[in-house]
Parts: sequence; C-alpha cells; structure tokens
Amino acid sequence: MRWDSLAKNPPLVTIGLPVYNPGPFLSYAIRSVFAQTYPSWELVVVDDGSTDESLERLRRIEDPRVRVLTDGKRRGLPYRLNQILEEASGDFIARMDADDLMDPRRLERQVAYLLKNPGLDAVTTGAYMIDQRNQPFALWPARQPSLQDVLSWGGYLHASLLARRDWYQKNPYSLEYPRAEDREFFVRTWNSATIGVLAEPLYFYRWFGVVKPQNVLLGYASERKILWRYGPQLVGWRRTAVLIGKSYIKTFVTYTAYRFGLVQLLERRPRFSPLDLEDLAKAQSAIRAVAQARVPGWEILDGPENEGDKEV
Repeated sequence: MRWDSLAKNPPLVTIGLPVYNPGPFLSYAIRSVFAQTYPSWELVVVDDGSTDESLERLRRIEDPRVRVLTDGKRRGLPYRLNQILEEASGDFIARMDADDLMDPRRLERQVAYLLKNPGLDAVTTGAYMIDQRNQPFALWPARQPSLQDVLSWGGYLHASLLARRDWYQKNPYSLEYPRAEDREFFVRTWNSATIGVLAEPLYFYRWFGVVKPQNVLLGYASERKILWRYGPQLVGWRRTAVLIGKSYIKTFVTYTAYRFGLVQLLERRPRFSPLDLEDLAKAQSAIRAVAQARVPGWEILDGPENEGDKEV
C-alpha cells in the first residue's frame, strides 16, 4: 500500500546522515533517499571533517529538502548524531549511515507503523547485509531484544531507527562511550522507552568484516563503562561482573589475534541468517531501484567512471 492511500498530509521525516569520508558508497546512500516512496522528507547531512570529495559532491545536490552542514572539525559520531537531533524539523527522525542504503519503502513502512501504534516511541527494522560491491549475502533478522541482548550488543539495529522527534530530542547521545554510543543509548532508555521492531528487511547494512583493532578495543572499553554504570541496577552485581569479565576476555583475544596476525579469526557473523533465492531477488530489486533514482544536480557526474554509481 502506497503512502498516499494512508494519509493526505503525511508528517515530515528528517533523515539524519552523518558523514566522514564515505567515498563511493555515498552515492547509493543519497540515491536511496531520493528513491523513497514516502513523499514528505528532509535530509540533514552533517559532515565530521571529511577530507575526501564527499562534501563537494553533496553541495552539488540541487534540492531544497537537502541541507549539508559542516564546520570542518572532527568531533565524532555521537556529537554529530546530537547535531542532527538539534537541526531536525520533522515529526519523525530517521537514522542512516553514509555507507549504507535504504529500501525505497523504508520510511513509508516505519511511519505507518508508528502512526498505527501511538504508544511506541520508535521503531527499527530488519536488514539485508551487503558487501562492498552492493551484493546481498545475508539477513540481519529483527526481533524484540531481551535485556541480555541490549547489554551484550545493543539489541536493535541502530542505523534503521526511526523515532518520534520529541522523544528522540529528550534522549540525546552521550559523548562518553565512543564506539558504543548506540548500546549506551538503548541501555539507558531500556526502562523508559517503547521501541517496536519491524521484521521486514528495510535497510541495507554494509559489512566490512574485521574492524581496525584500535576501534574494537575502544568499543570494549566503552562496553565495560556501560556495564559498570547501568549493569548493577538492571541485572545485579553478580551478572554485571560476569559480563565485565567476558568483555575483558574479548579484549585479550582481540589484542592477541592482532598481535600474532590472526585477525581473520575475529570475523564472526553471529546474528546473520542466510539468504534464500526469494530474499535475494527482493534485495537485488530494491538495490536496482535505488541505483536508478535521480539526484538533482548529480546528472553530469553520472557514468561508468564513477564507482559509486555502478549498478549491481
């Protein structure tokens, strides 16, 4: 069902896109915005000190719904996410990362879900996993997480979050937990928020495999800070101690693997499910629709020489 059959005056959605040197992946992210079946949106792009050509390309977009904000500084993702919350003028705010893309029906489905469920503060979705060549290879299955899930890895697909603006602005991101700001966000709001989950994969999450060791170790350090702060009141001291111990073990294993050149052993996909032929066809169809979306001001840049514009 298309959105125009659901409402005559659809509420505005602010799509927040933090950007830092996204390279060729930016093309698909932006095109997936313009491919949306939902008609009422604005795109707020906040740059975090990019040094590639992404800013130049973003500034070529000729559409009043798109705002590109930059101060030339490197402040980090949590800071930029909060900047998006401050700049948003929509009734809803949708998260997105610059190396991912959205299914064309993403906003339509999520907004309709929140309007039909006024008691919910936000909603996330399932996702297709894609590689660096836009090839789908797995599903991120969506389900309502347990407290154990939220403490262990965040529980929800953060990048597919769409939330009511008033609630989101009352719950900004902390700057104290680098590489784990999403987990801290969901842990902190666990007892106060009502977040729904759409099982449908409406987001395409790009998988890069093994992450830089310093980022992994920084994430584990933030993980332990989160557990120390929130664990005792949520699961008690004994369970908190167990989780912190596991975090130290993961830190040791990660450090050892990098120290001895065994990084490939760290590449695990525990939450992914295999794609069947039907799912694969749906994913490829959505990616083709995104690839064909036109972005005003980008026409002269399109062509086979632009890696980010290649279709699957």
